[in-house]
Amino acid sequence: MKIKVNPLFFAFALALVAFGHAFDFVWMTLALLVHEGAHVLMAKSRGFALKNMTILPYGAMMSTGDNFDKTSSILIGLAGPLSNFLCAFVLVGVWWLFPSTYTYSEAFLYANLSLGIFNLLPVYPLDGSRVVLGFCKNKLRAIKAMQIAGILCSFCLLALFVASLFFGINFSYGIMAVFLFYGATFLLKEQTYTSVCDITNKNYSSGIEQKRVSVLATTPIVRLFHHVSSSTHTTFDIVDCNGKLLKTLTETDLKNIACKAKLNQEIGDFL
Repeated sequence: MKIKVNPLFFAFALALVAFGHAFDFVWMTLALLVHEGAHVLMAKSRGFALKNMTILPYGAMMSTGDNFDKTSSILIGLAGPLSNFLCAFVLVGVWWLFPSTYTYSEAFLYANLSLGIFNLLPVYPLDGSRVVLGFCKNKLRAIKAMQIAGILCSFCLLALFVASLFFGINFSYGIMAVFLFYGATFLLKEQTYTSVCDITNKNYSSGIEQKRVSVLATTPIVRLFHHVSSSTHTTFDIVDCNGKLLKTLTETDLKNIACKAKLNQEIGDFL
């Protein structure tokens, strides 16, 4: 899995630290990890393997969801915000049992609530857009509409940021505005998730690259999907710790194994 950190995330961190909100940044980062972890776990439970993730201030860049079925698109989209709301609910329970913890964890409550509510907005690239896509027949038209909505929303947030300069500066508005504009304007072309059910679908009109990959028998199945895409045709050589070839698998073989196994199991268990 490839994990990248967008420069906007560092800008967000510097802004908070510079104005004495370093502790708030720590809680926001923790809430973000919970949020994205919920997406990943739900995706795996629906048969999708995470290929890459680009971390941004209020979430991670996601693919358009064209390869998701209706139920998966909705569940994966909702998993992140709901995990934040669950954290907030549990935290309130902890305060009731241990009131002294309120002072230290209040920022975590607001981080989870703001992250969950913000990501439910039906604009691209937020989680709300993935939920909307689950109900749309014409996904391309829906994506374009939500891109426009995302750009308009970014302008509104930018206006709020400018207004905050006169009534108490709020850098969160500015960072959210840039985040939305960037996400709605510069879509990632690579898939974030790949399905175990559609790895054999290839874009032959653009040409297919033949690729051969050697992996240890102890490698989890999910890692093999990192080498699969619509523009490559990958053959896997499964080897032992000494490099001895145990078996060669095609993408079809991998698909058949993945459909009847857990993605965290070792590929050697099915040789």
